[in-house]
Amino acid sequence: MTQRSLKLGIGLALGLALAVANTAAARVLPMSGEWFMNRGPLVDIPANGGVVGCGGPGSLSAGCLNGLKPLNGGILAAQNAVGATGSAPAQFTVGANAFAAAGGAANRQTVAVALIPTVIQLASQFSLLAPAGTGTAGTGAVPAGVASFQKNAFSNDPMQAARLAANFTWCPPTGNCATTTLSLVYGKYQAQIKYTGGANAFGGSMNMMLRDTGVVSIDLNGAATGGAVLHQLVGGTSNPIFGKQVAGGAYANARVLTLAAGPMFTKFTTSFPCTGGALPPLPAGCGVIVAQGAPAGSLPGSQNFDWGMPWTTGTVFVKNLPGGANDPATTFSVKGTDSRTALGVGQITMVAGATTERKPSGNHFAALEIVRMNFGPIATPALSTPAIVAMATLMLLAGGYLARGTFASRKSQA
Repeated sequence: MTQRSLKLGIGLALGLALAVANTAAARVLPMSGEWFMNRGPLVDIPANGGVVGCGGPGSLSAGCLNGLKPLNGGILAAQNAVGATGSAPAQFTVGANAFAAAGGAANRQTVAVALIPTVIQLASQFSLLAPAGTGTAGTGAVPAGVASFQKNAFSNDPMQAARLAANFTWCPPTGNCATTTLSLVYGKYQAQIKYTGGANAFGGSMNMMLRDTGVVSIDLNGAATGGAVLHQLVGGTSNPIFGKQVAGGAYANARVLTLAAGPMFTKFTTSFPCTGGALPPLPAGCGVIVAQGAPAGSLPGSQNFDWGMPWTTGTVFVKNLPGGANDPATTFSVKGTDSRTALGVGQITMVAGATTERKPSGNHFAALEIVRMNFGPIATPALSTPAIVAMATLMLLAGGYLARGTFASRKSQA
């Protein structure tokens, strides 16, 4: 047998073995990505430079929602090693804290708000981590801080055990949506979340953990400058530890968040006017508060009643009807995408909906999360036992073939 035949035999054996391993076994893919958190009409967690106009094909994966996206992007995932199994579609598991954004006073962002007349500015210093690094992100075989994504997630994901089908319409607080009267079709809190499953009903559950606070500054007199101002805290009374956000978590998961009392001041002054309603507000540094008057007491804190739903590549529709002149309707309708190869290489964008009712004001708003993940080519085949057996068998067959060829060659020479 010739040297060339020997090389071809070994190459064929290795190629077949690796093909078996890569299609049937677990594997490790390099993953990077970006997470966007939308609350009401603003892109505000974290502020990340405020909002800018956007649009065009594929813009959802860049955080573009209703024509707006964060100027400086979302919450980034540094490159992570992600385990994947199966094919067409490949399922995958993301480890704890893959996505992260530093917060605290050293990373405080303050931006002017040009979209809502009564809101002057937004300041945030949130620290963010996902998947959940504390608490339990799953049950059974899914350990804390790990998120799994798969086809038919509505029936296979233990966090979605209460979900009856891939498609559903749900109204808070119990899921019942009134249907007899058109004005009540959105239920008790005039809000609705509707899911329509995409290809393979692909999805899963993955919580974002949030710590620290944000402040929404509200013009109480409509005076633009010189009037009274209220600084309304968001993120809870205090956030010394990370707490789960509801969007992207278990099916119909809920929480009650108590907000601190907001301090008021008799007047305020901004840096200099913003021009022309541009997004982001221009010139840089415009419209933010630089001075304020004497303290004028505070307004009592509110409570946020939040409900959230899992991730999907299907369509998410979330709508809250208007609650008054200062409480406009918010509506999101988006569809995720999955452009990965059969083995999971490429890009997937998933969406998750939520809704909030604020007590005692009765204000309510829709919320939506977008996560984009990019998977590179296979980094490391994680060979399963069947794959190892297959490789060994093929190598033995190749070795036997080569031995027979060598023996036959020697015999013919004798």
